[in-house]
Amino acid sequence: MSVKSKIHTVINHKDFLYYLLALTLSTAFIGFALSSIVLGIFCFFALRYAYLNKIGFKLNTALFLFALLYFLCCVSCFWTVNQALTLKGIGRLSIFLVLPLVFGFIPKPTVRSLQIVMNYFTLSNVLLGIFFLIVAIINYIKHGNPTVFTYHDFVEILDLNAIYVSVYYTLSYFFLLSKQRKKSIDYLGLFLLLVFILLLSSKTIIATFLLGNIIYFIFYKGIRTLKTIKSIGILLIVILVLTFASREVVKRISVETKANLEEVLHREKFNRVYPWTGTSIRLLQLRNLKEQIEEDNIFWKGFGLFASRDNLRKRHLAFNTYYGYHGYNYHNMYAQIFSELGIFALLLLLALLGLGVKKSFQTKSFLMLMFYFLMIMIFISESFLWVHRGILFFTLFYCIFCRIDLIKKTIN
Repeated sequence: MSVKSKIHTVINHKDFLYYLLALTLSTAFIGFALSSIVLGIFCFFALRYAYLNKIGFKLNTALFLFALLYFLCCVSCFWTVNQALTLKGIGRLSIFLVLPLVFGFIPKPTVRSLQIVMNYFTLSNVLLGIFFLIVAIINYIKHGNPTVFTYHDFVEILDLNAIYVSVYYTLSYFFLLSKQRKKSIDYLGLFLLLVFILLLSSKTIIATFLLGNIIYFIFYKGIRTLKTIKSIGILLIVILVLTFASREVVKRISVETKANLEEVLHREKFNRVYPWTGTSIRLLQLRNLKEQIEEDNIFWKGFGLFASRDNLRKRHLAFNTYYGYHGYNYHNMYAQIFSELGIFALLLLLALLGLGVKKSFQTKSFLMLMFYFLMIMIFISESFLWVHRGILFFTLFYCIFCRIDLIKKTIN
């Protein structure tokens, strides 16, 4: 077989599409442009595959609701308070429409398809984590500052947000954990991802991570698995790593306990040096949302896609908060979508999550359940879908999981 024939065979195979999806996710941390280009290549070859194999278009309920959410984003252009920002948002969120339509043209993903995506996605996450660790060690040797190993400083080399990196790493961890037959390299990957997740120090992610492990060992593996020497050894290693690496997390949690939440809910004026914490500033944003619903008539339609920021800025000015918070979004996906698109969009988002959780229970898929559990949790603390890496992550995995036929509890 000639080289040309081999290339032709590869690009015409269904698996090629999922290698492209793995590459799309694996380049998300490198930059917006590269991951978008690879995603465009995937869409081209997916439609080409559908055309060559004469595959009919099928849009299930979950994909239809996703496309409907994008339709609401678009129609908000008619009532938005800032048309320029809404048009920008429509362009950024176009993945909400494009990917469900493309997935409607290609055959249903199989367990093998998911394995391809997750294997290479996880490999890229581990390698990138090792890179972050090497850079942190070099910076520590140069400056002697231990903070280079934690939170945003750990991923500063690529100008990344520690919380978003944690989300990617946590799903990779749960993928390796869910493997029925683990190799030595899988255990090494689990250990490294555990270390990286703890170093990244996201309180929401670590809480989700711990709950996910409890769910796995009690409901999927059974508590009896902890009777073996290997299982007990793994558990001891996890406890040791948690003990040594959780200092920064404990410190950040202790800071949160000092927040005066009652004051945040009722105080009329703050000052530029008010001791805000992650919890208290998010609570203030929810207070802002409550007052916006009462005063700005946004319950049904919202301000318009991406158009809430001007009103939020005015409210922060009125509260006299630190100027750095004036450009903050809600840091809560449920609040963000309610404020900008109204109650129907919020209900659509909840329906998307509900359908996913329902299918994960029906198929008894631990990985699928953890994906939706992770999304439900991160949506509480981040406007995850309004950021490119969040859009890419959620939409790609949502489309795979809502179309895949899983008949196994674990991935081998």
